[in-house]
Amino acid sequence: MKILLILIIFALTTLGCSNKQTPEAGKLMVAAGVDKTEIFKEVSDFPAIKDSSQFIDGLSQTFNLKVHESPVQKENEKITVFRKVRLNGSDKEYFFIEYDWKAGSMAEFPWKVQLLLTEDGKLVKTMAGLRFDFVSVFPDQNSFLLILTATAKGNGGHELYKIAGDTLENIYEGYYNYNLQTYDAHQDTDVFEPNELIIRFTDENSDGFNDFIFTGQKLMLGKYTKDNFWYDVENGKPFTIENPADRISIKYIFLFDKHTGHFKAKANY
Repeated sequence: MKILLILIIFALTTLGCSNKQTPEAGKLMVAAGVDKTEIFKEVSDFPAIKDSSQFIDGLSQTFNLKVHESPVQKENEKITVFRKVRLNGSDKEYFFIEYDWKAGSMAEFPWKVQLLLTEDGKLVKTMAGLRFDFVSVFPDQNSFLLILTATAKGNGGHELYKIAGDTLENIYEGYYNYNLQTYDAHQDTDVFEPNELIIRFTDENSDGFNDFIFTGQKLMLGKYTKDNFWYDVENGKPFTIENPADRISIKYIFLFDKHTGHFKAKANY
């Protein structure tokens, strides 16, 4: 009986630990220890993709992309972007590839990856952005790579990359350093309008360098009473996006620091 009890406790403990190892939503599942000396040979065919399935299989195997395969995924997967780009910090050309497999587990959201490769097909960085853009920040300079990352629930923020040596450097400190959310489609207590805050690059402090600015509104989907009791229905009518309890204007300013080359928060947001 004592041995049986020990085995039951061990099994429950093991199960509990395994459940905690589920990948965090919004994080790309890439196998650890990816060899960045591996070469994705299909870049030599640019701009053509001779065989889409072979291209995707080669990309996944070369860079250990872990995608849960399913009939829906296999039927709808595609390479949505295969282009050459120049990024701020380097005059070299790079390959930018986006692989979109349309469906998967919550942990795999947004079910797409973006990869930046050198001209000879070596991996620089793998990202899992809900969307990307190449944005012009400073006149007469190469663009920066803007990535919006988000969870399946609809919470997220931005990254802004330049080339630094042979790597990508995120020069916007808001999301990872300050945990500042700039994307909110999750209708819990509040939601952003628009869901992704509006982005501008303008010289806010007149120092000759453009700054990184987010604007929009936070729609409150409930209120607190004087006794600190939360309620989301008033006079029999629920608070919604169309009928919010309040609208709060948002303006987040990240000033360009010419010494570090990073965008730093103007205030404690």
